[in-house]
Amino acid sequence: MSVPAAGGAGRTEAWSRVLEFVRFGAVGASSTVLYLAVYGGALLLGVPFILAALAAFVLSAVCGYLLHHRWTFRTNAPTRGGLARWLILQGTVLGCNLLALWALVVQAGIGRLLAQVMLLPLLPLATYLLSRRRVFRAA
Repeated sequence: MSVPAAGGAGRTEAWSRVLEFVRFGAVGASSTVLYLAVYGGALLLGVPFILAALAAFVLSAVCGYLLHHRWTFRTNAPTRGGLARWLILQGTVLGCNLLALWALVVQAGIGRLLAQVMLLPLLPLATYLLSRRRVFRAA
């Protein structure tokens, strides 16, 4: 009979979280590609850019929610409440990004592109942590 190494369960849990975060990133990347494809396609069809952006956001957010449920967090069947929490989270993160971007560009005088690049590491991490605790938590 073998004895597990001290801290083995903790390492397994930590590795599980790393893999979960990688899956979260993969879904986020696929959602971004979907968003850009829908947005670009709608623009080519003559749809006004605001409507194109709204349609692309809704479609990519719903697909992202379903993929996160099934693959990233491996939770039970999607629910309307979970989708509502996901959409609220997405809107909140978007609002926070816009506010921080405005502050960096207008108030701090940082270039528009650099300011967004500076925020990029924070957004997925915050979204992951809030998703895990508020949207895809165990029932």
